[in-house]
Amino acid sequence: VIGLWVLAILGTAGLAYERYHLNAWAVPGDFRSRGDDFWIFFHAAYLISHGHTPYNFGFGLHGDGYVYSPLVALVIWPFLHLGVSAVWHLWLVASIAALLGAVVLVMKNEGPFERDWRAPVLFGFMVGSMLRFMPTDLIFNNGNSDALVLVLMAFAVWSFEKGRSSAGGVFMSLGGVVKTWPWGIALVLARRDFPQRRKTFVAFVVTAVVAPVLALIIGGTSELASWIRVTLHASSQKLISCSVWGAPQALFSRSGLAHPYFVSAPLRWACTVILAAWVFALLAMCLRWSDSFRLGFWNILGILLLLLPVSHSDNTMYLVPILWIWAARALANNRLRSSTTMVFAALALWWLVLFPTAFFNWLPSAAAIDVEVPFFANLVAVTISVLADHFVHENAEHSAMKVQV
Repeated sequence: VIGLWVLAILGTAGLAYERYHLNAWAVPGDFRSRGDDFWIFFHAAYLISHGHTPYNFGFGLHGDGYVYSPLVALVIWPFLHLGVSAVWHLWLVASIAALLGAVVLVMKNEGPFERDWRAPVLFGFMVGSMLRFMPTDLIFNNGNSDALVLVLMAFAVWSFEKGRSSAGGVFMSLGGVVKTWPWGIALVLARRDFPQRRKTFVAFVVTAVVAPVLALIIGGTSELASWIRVTLHASSQKLISCSVWGAPQALFSRSGLAHPYFVSAPLRWACTVILAAWVFALLAMCLRWSDSFRLGFWNILGILLLLLPVSHSDNTMYLVPILWIWAARALANNRLRSSTTMVFAALALWWLVLFPTAFFNWLPSAAAIDVEVPFFANLVAVTISVLADHFVHENAEHSAMKVQV
């Protein structure tokens, strides 16, 4: 067991260094360079430090530049004197640490193996499946804040499992303060068995107020209005969207974003209705049937990503904890031929399917059917997890009752 832990820790250190080294050479300079999202954060912090609004500079031909609350820019502000290159290195280290923190927090909840050999195996698998995943490559190439949001969501789940509902509400809401769309995870409050719903809701709302308050402090009502404006505008960016709304548009219309499979307005709308009904049905199942709060939380996060107006393919990273949870359950089951193992195998196949870079090509010359592979793969993965969350657990309980009889 000690030897396996040594290998897991050495492997983690090697993968973390590789992830850092692949991007440390870059010096973000504009929206066309490596670390373009980070450069937007850095530039927004620079504008705030000089008394300007961070919301009035454009991001190439794609719309507004800084489309978040002032929080991320304010986090970078104290480090501006170090220069963009040094802060970029710190940002990479912080992002790697956030992903590893998410691994530890999910494992704390799902891997109660103590001194068992399965603990280092699970840990190594979790680290490898995150740090060597194509969506993670894109996140580090762009230098965005998704790693921070992921660890905040993991902290929220960990807090709920520890009975700290207020802390869970704070962490959930902080994700939305960093990037607006994670506020949608408040859907989890609609679960029938949600513990201490009122305390969580109050903590969530109070924390959410941080974003508009920061905007008011920095620039008054005009700053708040600018933040709301760019947030609403971001929901209609001219970018490939891996969502129930974006996939039909890319496949069956002349969107200018990718080559359509063929053009048909009726088929586009029919496909949109079918996909939306599918995903909303998954949400209803997750809120009513889910037998695991932990898995239900990550399933709802995955459903939220499928419903976003603009859902980038690198958001696929947020689905990796679902793979981790089923891996932990398969190891805990300790049986090769079991329904839990089959679910894990199906999700491992999802991970392998999305590894090639071709599916993350957003060039207008790309075929829409290729760039939307991440959406359909994610839709299948979330569907499998939501259904298995209830039925696999139900069958396991039924089998246990038979054994007792």
